[in-house]
Amino acid sequence: MDKVYGKHSVRAVLLTRPESVRRLVIAGKESYHEDLIDLARPAGIEPEFMPWPQFLKAGKFEEDDKHQGVFLHTDPRPLFNEGDLDSLADARLVLVLDQINDPQNLGTMLRSAAFFDVDALVFLKNRQADVTPLVARVAVGGAEFVKTFKVTNLARSLEKLKELGFWVYGLDERGEKTLAETEFDSKTVLVVGAEGQGLRHRTKEFCDALVRIPGGRPGVESLNAGVATAVALGELRRK
Repeated sequence: MDKVYGKHSVRAVLLTRPESVRRLVIAGKESYHEDLIDLARPAGIEPEFMPWPQFLKAGKFEEDDKHQGVFLHTDPRPLFNEGDLDSLADARLVLVLDQINDPQNLGTMLRSAAFFDVDALVFLKNRQADVTPLVARVAVGGAEFVKTFKVTNLARSLEKLKELGFWVYGLDERGEKTLAETEFDSKTVLVVGAEGQGLRHRTKEFCDALVRIPGGRPGVESLNAGVATAVALGELRRK
């Protein structure tokens, strides 16, 4: 089973897939968790209330885990692969990640994708951070609202998305046009590269256009990958 913790992440599970919940455990004042309890009980989920020492042991929490006194055990979150990409035929916006290694960045990207109503997130099975309980916690519930695809070959997946009618835009500081100057297709794939190195050369070859975020100065030439993704998605939704 998966462990989901933190109030926002738990709330997202109760809103999107309560049938998957096998256990809801709460510590602290019941009134603090009243909103979660009100979601759980109508779905047939009866919370377990524990004193703090027992709660920490049951959840196997580390000292730095921001659990906020609540966790769930659930069936594994639905996860798709490249064989399922056909299900995106009617999608409008897909975020593709090219070797994002920092779990904090991945969590931030998931949160941004959920906020800006991205239809799906596609990322590599290998050489990439995974959607762990920590990443789900950083995403503050965002992981529950975005369809997630873990693929073995990014180039092949981009080709498949093109076959479905998508136009592929790579976010690159050397892009010819800025986001604001670009006329995005009604079916858009946005590809974001790894921290530091950006998009791999192989990935760029499968992009129909490279676009950039305007700005920068000597010593601060680029943005953190998570921040850059939020800026780009915001611009896409503004158009």
